[in-house]
Amino acid sequence: MSRREEYSLLLVLLVLAFGVRVYHLEGHDIWGDEAYSITVARWPLSQMVTGSVDTHPPLHYVLLSFMMRLAGRTPFAVRFLSVVSGTLVVPLLYRLGMGVGGKTVGLWAAAVGTVSPFLVYYAQEARMYGLSLVGATGSLVTFVLLDRKQHTGQAPPRVLWGLYGLSSLIAVYSHYYAFAVLLAEGAFAVGTALGTGGRRGRRLRRLGPWLATWGAMASGFAPWLLAHRHFLEGKASARFEEWTLAKFVEISERTLIACGIGTTVSAAERWWGWGIIGLALGGLVGLAIRPEGRRRALLLALVSATGILFAWAINPVMPFFWERYLLACAPPFLVLVAAGLAALGRLWRPAPILGTAFVLTASVLSLQHYYFDPAYAKGGYGHLMADLSASAQEGDLILLNNPLQASLFDYYCPEGLPAECLPRDALLTDEGSDQLLQRLTRAYRRVWLVEFGNSQEYDPNHRARSWLGRHGSWGFYQSYPGASLSLFTLAAATEAQYSLTVNLGGEIMLVGYSLGATAARPGEPVLLTLYWQAIGPITHPYTVFTHLLDAHAQVRAQMDGQPVGGTRPTTTWKPGEVIHDNYALLLPEDLASGSYELEVGMYLWPEMTRLPVLGEDGQTLGDRVLLGTVEVGSRE
Repeated sequence: MSRREEYSLLLVLLVLAFGVRVYHLEGHDIWGDEAYSITVARWPLSQMVTGSVDTHPPLHYVLLSFMMRLAGRTPFAVRFLSVVSGTLVVPLLYRLGMGVGGKTVGLWAAAVGTVSPFLVYYAQEARMYGLSLVGATGSLVTFVLLDRKQHTGQAPPRVLWGLYGLSSLIAVYSHYYAFAVLLAEGAFAVGTALGTGGRRGRRLRRLGPWLATWGAMASGFAPWLLAHRHFLEGKASARFEEWTLAKFVEISERTLIACGIGTTVSAAERWWGWGIIGLALGGLVGLAIRPEGRRRALLLALVSATGILFAWAINPVMPFFWERYLLACAPPFLVLVAAGLAALGRLWRPAPILGTAFVLTASVLSLQHYYFDPAYAKGGYGHLMADLSASAQEGDLILLNNPLQASLFDYYCPEGLPAECLPRDALLTDEGSDQLLQRLTRAYRRVWLVEFGNSQEYDPNHRARSWLGRHGSWGFYQSYPGASLSLFTLAAATEAQYSLTVNLGGEIMLVGYSLGATAARPGEPVLLTLYWQAIGPITHPYTVFTHLLDAHAQVRAQMDGQPVGGTRPTTTWKPGEVIHDNYALLLPEDLASGSYELEVGMYLWPEMTRLPVLGEDGQTLGDRVLLGTVEVGSRE
């Protein structure tokens, strides 16, 4: 292949890489960490670099701030910086692969990197990972060039030392885990210098430029590290039980699978990742058995291993591990995959074509999941707020349970609706919760409760939802990735209007109900309170259904859910205890006038098996309870 053809192919790969990374860029909602990036990027520069903002260094926030000033803060605009960074990684992979195994390995490395699901995923995220990746890859490329010149007795130009230092600082000023790459480079440079023959003075002179460059880099990073030290110490927590072989194996497996096929595959599809790991191991062996490739094989293996060891070593003082932390391990891995394809070609000429088809198929599978499968959505807060905005009315309040959603709400908040964010420690006691929620909701007719993240961290007893379930009628519930939305109408009966003795499955009695009104208009809620009583201990968490049926027995309004706003599962009921269970059936705006029948009952999810209604003799009378009719008038 001529140089012109080589560069033409590289240009095609570069355009394709950009297209893959910009495609469907707004397909995922902005998620929590991205929203926080946007919040920080809107602050004054002096506030961004104080060292008390985030656990990560500030470079991405500073650059994102300039990007937002130029292009705004749409999802496309705030993610475009990562798109550019991710695209630049492809020619760097080409240069890294060429430095390791020649232009064939370089082109394969660029091709594999173009469609790498792991790289594409974080090239479409408004976070620092893409910037750290391009810095770490640039560091590896310049390190290989410097090492090669030294190894052949040449003096590297000063500009190359400068590029090495600059790219390395970009990496570590974006994400701390990039230090793993620098540690591996340092170990390699020192080890190979001291391990070579020759006089001691000559070996030390070879280390001199490295030590000077590392010293300059340390001087450039030290001010930030000193400013950020106290913040990091406050965030750290010691969990030394995490230092186990099982944890090391877990981190290794998750990292290598992610480097191979990304994180958007099911457990049953992970074998594709193992296949790509096999190619990488083949590439490592293929390089190591060739005298000219052993040095490069050692470097790539060392970078990958150091990253995993680094993550395992600091895991006890980190709250959790995510594969994205070791994104910088992906470039040496992908180069090894490329070397594996080249090694296959030396064994059997058609093999690289089959190997490339395997990698491409696996990548397309993972990317298809990422682009289109809701199961792999990064977040759903935008959809949540869109649904809320479409149904909100004057007199509504948005109640945010968990202050960590503040940045997300600031990004997606609907205009004109009041909102209150519950403080982190506001729901520690029933009395305190009651006083706070009464005060916040006093002036409102309906409350939208937005619960975000892990409720065990901010409201483990679900006091907000429980209070609203007791003081209001539950009319809507929808879960989204990482969040849920509920609607409560702040009105509920205090005692039963009608008494009943309906036996459901020999486990539960419906002892009464109250109906807010027997006549309503489209768009209004029909308020219903059910009074349940446990006959004995209940072993299954039954779901309540409340349906409004038209003349053709079609459901026109409904609210199904666990009792009392989802906070009193039937398994928690005590024998003889009476449960007040409030619902609001929201009538559609286009509902035709006429008589509608109200039916209620219980079923077991997900089997959808209804509890039978039993007569006094134990005979089954059906699987629902009819509570009468509701007259729906015209909207006018």
